[in-house]
Amino acid sequence: MASITTTTTSDGEARYRVRYRVNGRLVERWFRREADARAHKVRAESDALDGVAIDPRLGARTLDDYAAQWIATRLVKGRPLSPSTAVGYRRVYARNIGPRIGARPLRQLRPDVVRAWHAEVATVAGQDQAAKAYRLLRAVLATAVADDLIRQNPCRIRGAGQEHADERPMVETSLVLDLADAITPAYRALVLLAGFGGLRTGESLGLHVEDVDLLHATVRIVRQAQEIAGQGRTEGPPKSEAGRRTVSLPGIVVEALGAHLAGMADPAGTAPLFCGPEGGALRRATLTKAWAAAVRSTGAPDGLHLHDLRHHAATLTARTPGVTTKELMARIGHSSPRAALIYQHATAERDRAVACW
Repeated sequence: MASITTTTTSDGEARYRVRYRVNGRLVERWFRREADARAHKVRAESDALDGVAIDPRLGARTLDDYAAQWIATRLVKGRPLSPSTAVGYRRVYARNIGPRIGARPLRQLRPDVVRAWHAEVATVAGQDQAAKAYRLLRAVLATAVADDLIRQNPCRIRGAGQEHADERPMVETSLVLDLADAITPAYRALVLLAGFGGLRTGESLGLHVEDVDLLHATVRIVRQAQEIAGQGRTEGPPKSEAGRRTVSLPGIVVEALGAHLAGMADPAGTAPLFCGPEGGALRRATLTKAWAAAVRSTGAPDGLHLHDLRHHAATLTARTPGVTTKELMARIGHSSPRAALIYQHATAERDRAVACW
């Protein structure tokens, strides 16, 4: 139970002290008005009965301090954040969260503060940036709730974490083949892996020779390569556990991989499958330059990304008669059915449009 005691200052003014315990720790709060002290006493006793009492001193920690520790120690399914994800979180925080509310104590991040912050970010940086920042802030403060630093998560804006990115272009099979023929020959198989195998760019760059099985027409995804600021090229596990998979390949990709392996200077099993002009693993910047040249030479839509070819592979799979959502998820390496359902829905709409035409 909480208690109230009254003391008198040297100026003769009354001060009211509320004392209670939270998880065995003594908590004291001082008030100038007796009514405020009694109201706080009632809230403290109610929270204790509901099992949601927290020590208000713990909420004095700033968001900057807590968020930095959160990113450094965050675990997803028991694994630390990948270096690229951690860098991305820090960039989002530094751009749209820290400068505006990072110096505030956690206990001062009330719903009205979050609403005002979100409105400012949406106005200055745009809705998509606001959505990214809101999702990060909500996740950080959810952990603060679990740590008993704050009572409730103040991020309560419905739909604030949803992005509305432009729909990526639908890539026809003929364009995939044209791009594969137009790019630097050493990267032709990489383009086909994206367009027909659905590999992410980082997954292709992380392939080793030993990951290719021409006999069984498969490629094994066990790692991805990333470019981290200040660290350079790094290899790590796939984006998620679902990204660790074995992908069956059509004949055109197997043929291209066979020709690629036959022309490699270093066919050792642990050697990177795709190498740069001067040897060593292919860097993303080199691939991006070669890809841009291929896009220009084929007259492909401006802004077409190599990652868009992955959508082509997923769409081909979704169009396969009888394919299940689970099978599509396994092939494209998604742990959630959301993306698979989008591809299946888009395919169904396209089929209906063709039928009406």
